Amino acid sequence: MMITSLNGLKNTLLLTLTLLIVISCGKNDETQSLNPTVFDSQIIIGSTDWKEISELSTTNSIRKASSPVADVTLAAVQSRCTGFLISEDVLMTNEHCIPSASDAVGVTASFRHLKGVSESSWETYDCSTFLMNNVEHDFALLKCSGSPGRKFGFVSIDSNEKSTGLSVYVVQQNCDYYLERGCDWTKKYSTGSFTEVSDEYTHNADTLGGSSGSPVFDSATHKVVGLHHAGYGNNGLGRGYENYAVKMSEIVPVINSQYPDLLSSDVDSPVSSGNNNSLSSAFKLTGKTQVVSGQGISSEDEFDYYTVKAKKNSNVSVKVKFYHSKGDLDVYVVSSNGEVLEKFESSTDDESFSFKSLGEEVYFVVLGYRGAVNTYTLSVDVVDSNVKNDSFESASQLDFFQEEEFSLSENDKDFFFFDLTSTRSVDIKVEFAHAKGDLDVKVFDVNKKLVASSLSTMDIEEVSKYLSKGRYYVQIYGYKGVGNSYKIILSK
Repeated sequence: MMITSLNGLKNTLLLTLTLLIVISCGKNDETQSLNPTVFDSQIIIGSTDWKEISELSTTNSIRKASSPVADVTLAAVQSRCTGFLISEDVLMTNEHCIPSASDAVGVTASFRHLKGVSESSWETYDCSTFLMNNVEHDFALLKCSGSPGRKFGFVSIDSNEKSTGLSVYVVQQNCDYYLERGCDWTKKYSTGSFTEVSDEYTHNADTLGGSSGSPVFDSATHKVVGLHHAGYGNNGLGRGYENYAVKMSEIVPVINSQYPDLLSSDVDSPVSSGNNNSLSSAFKLTGKTQVVSGQGISSEDEFDYYTVKAKKNSNVSVKVKFYHSKGDLDVYVVSSNGEVLEKFESSTDDESFSFKSLGEEVYFVVLGYRGAVNTYTLSVDVVDSNVKNDSFESASQLDFFQEEEFSLSENDKDFFFFDLTSTRSVDIKVEFAHAKGDLDVKVFDVNKKLVASSLSTMDIEEVSKYLSKGRYYVQIYGYKGVGNSYKIILSK
């Protein structure tokens, strides 16, 4: 790893850091030198501002993004790091946590090491299969048994290089053991920003030893843009000057060279829409969930045209992401002959619109308000509502702590199922706009016996109940046969 922004002494010290195992993880960090001029694996900057993930609601974007982050136990060296899933069964952490294949022996990852969750419920997986590591960019990949990503999801990666000032947050497994030795390193998040960009990112989010291998998320997109791995300074209480993260723009090409299919569907890479400055040359989107990044309006005469044709009855959401302070952009939905049908002209960051596809082409244009110029990223989210889950037998599986969106047709019913391995409290929330159609919820056991229901006239139906081990079904239907779109969240 290299940090060209620091002076020669700091560069030399950082190179020395990569050779010392003692910097890698929490246990060793607790007993290191009190000399504040040497590099520490990571430090707290100013007052401690990290917070517990468990304090966030299950629908909070940071909590949802944190689901694939794990407490990584390193049995070979009796220490720990943090890691995160980049696919259903591949975990990323730092190379200095896994410097060789032998260091992967006995590695486990616990995805629910949260405050208030007993150790028996941490949901720990064997991740001891070594795939690769890379000293230059300080990352390692391990394969986990049991495909934990099917339950906890995996991160989205943005391999575009970012700029100074970007707001970020770090999700990590840690606690302030300098002030409370023996504390519980539960899953936390700390906010900050990129204070300098050179060979890697300098950031000011709080971390400590044990945070090695933590993902650095873009606060706006909740995509991983960096891999936290080092810091500078330690006053004897883990407090110092700045922290560092390896750029995902540097890591992704290395992974692709050895595992070309691993990240193919999960990485937000630069895409050019080409010359799409007229209706006839509109950039054709895929009709599926897609990100088109690196776009921009560079003059008052520039208009970027797009067209999207999604499967009939799909729910389509289009979002143009930008910083309003750098130039206000607007979005117009237009007809096939250029007539303006609808305008989206807020004075805040981003513009967005949604629609239910009729199977036709939909055209829209991005432009600057009164000649404004700016860069932007276009994201299109397409949810196929044609999935047939209209009976107990065709019920779709629900995953815990994952928010799903669906659309219910008139006179239809949606069925879902989930499994419990022990008796526990379960919370089922269905959120929708009541004014557009009242929805109700019923819960059945494996024998199709009704065990709970929620039949209110609010914008949310919720069932909270202790349930025994076994399979359960959730039925969602419209009052008097009405249809509506909704979100469903299952938590425990």
